[in-house]
Amino acid sequence: MSVGMSLAMKAKQPKQKRCDRCELYTPEASDKCIHCSDLNESQLAQLQAQHQETLEDNSTFGKYLLFGSGIIGLLLLLSFL
Repeated sequence: MSVGMSLAMKAKQPKQKRCDRCELYTPEASDKCIHCSDLNESQLAQLQAQHQETLEDNSTFGKYLLFGSGIIGLLLLLSFL
């Protein structure tokens, strides 16, 4: 993807702001947070724990992808020798 294309795609996305309560991003145009405005404190803690777990899962998945790409790169390098 070219730089111009990525800038054009970024320009089409709505501006976002970080919620002070749940620390997730929400559109600037909305008055209330779309994630936590209707949640009580225990539900908010559950949302934050679920979000943290998702971040950790994504990190683990990224490590697996990096390891797999390293193996594939090594195999390709060995195939040319």
